[in-house]
Amino acid sequence: MQRGVTIAALITAAGSGTRFGARKQFLDLVPGLRLVDAAVETCRQVADWVGVLVPADHTWEGPPVDLVAVGGDSRQATLLRGLAALPSGADRVLIHSASHPLATVGLAAAAVAALDDGADAAVPLWTPADVIKDGRGTGLVTVGREGFGLAQSPMAFRRHAIVEAFAAGREAVEESALVEADGGVVRAVPGEVTNVHVIDPLTLDMARALLPVLAAGAPTGRTQ
Repeated sequence: MQRGVTIAALITAAGSGTRFGARKQFLDLVPGLRLVDAAVETCRQVADWVGVLVPADHTWEGPPVDLVAVGGDSRQATLLRGLAALPSGADRVLIHSASHPLATVGLAAAAVAALDDGADAAVPLWTPADVIKDGRGTGLVTVGREGFGLAQSPMAFRRHAIVEAFAAGREAVEESALVEADGGVVRAVPGEVTNVHVIDPLTLDMARALLPVLAAGAPTGRTQ
């Protein structure tokens, strides 16, 4: 057992970047700080152990971490490899994505803390100010806004809950949905409007513009 490790973090950075046109996780937020580096720095302040999952042809040149492992052909395959490499003492797992580089230490800590209140998984949930509409049918159906939200990263899990959920072999859009489908208790923690999901050059520019604002101590706009 690796002594002193109770909280482990896995950072997914193994994507090919086909939607973005480049491996966005290794692009700079500011010179010398890549998206993945920001994710590592956030997790390092909450977790006792940090692992990064990267593409097969990547050589890690970021901040010190406890594990660098090659990801799989999908996000779930990548995380399965990460979960298999966790130190034995870790009973809580923070799963973070390099595509959410502005997630704060406070948000990561809140997700982990929710596990102490009986949750098997905790998800940052941002409630938008706009009304949500369902456009999947032939016309629009008004859903509303109260009680609905956007799931963000990082998410926190009881180790046994996420391992057992993966072992069930289901497919899901993200990890907390696997725990939910496995009968686990999934709870929300307040998300942050500044927690930009970088998916294209525009959202990358948004994250770059917000970084100095957050560094100066501006509020994150966390949902109450």
